[in-house]
Amino acid sequence: MPFEKDLLAVKQTEFELAPGRILISVPYYNDTFFNRSVVLLTDYEGDHIAGLILNRRIPYTVRQLVDGIHSDASMYLGGPVLPTALFLLHTFDSCKDAARVSPGIYVGYDQILLSLIEHNAIPTLKYRFLMGYAGWSPGQLEDEIARNMWVVGNPTPELVFHPETDKMWSKAVQVLGRDYQHWLNVPEYINLN
Repeated sequence: MPFEKDLLAVKQTEFELAPGRILISVPYYNDTFFNRSVVLLTDYEGDHIAGLILNRRIPYTVRQLVDGIHSDASMYLGGPVLPTALFLLHTFDSCKDAARVSPGIYVGYDQILLSLIEHNAIPTLKYRFLMGYAGWSPGQLEDEIARNMWVVGNPTPELVFHPETDKMWSKAVQVLGRDYQHWLNVPEYINLN
């Protein structure tokens, strides 16, 4: 049936893979770990390809999981690689130990930034603590995109730091445009239907 074929077809975007892009999981591919995930690519160079899952909140605060950081901020699961490694995404452009991922988005931290967060010294500062990261071997991510597991998007700080992470995937799909809106009607666990 042509309609079904068109409905299930995955149109890739014009965005190239690069640090600062997001990967939006395709709802027809129900990977148990990455289902409905939004991943910010932080590194895309040679054989080092890495990103952070933005919308996997875990039921612990930073204070509960990391010694020496006195913040009750939520903790997120950044990915399955090195699950005890701490990452900090933020909008603070004056952190010496942070790398710019894209305009207005940085990854990394130092004691000054942690102190600013602990004391809520900059009320407009947006940030997200994450444990672990997602990584791909050379060619693996490109293969996953060719197999329609991901589409590439262009994020904004508003999306990356969206406070309602349970709605982040649908927000990212909406930003992709009209060709993707039918994804919002696909059941979350399509293989159970």
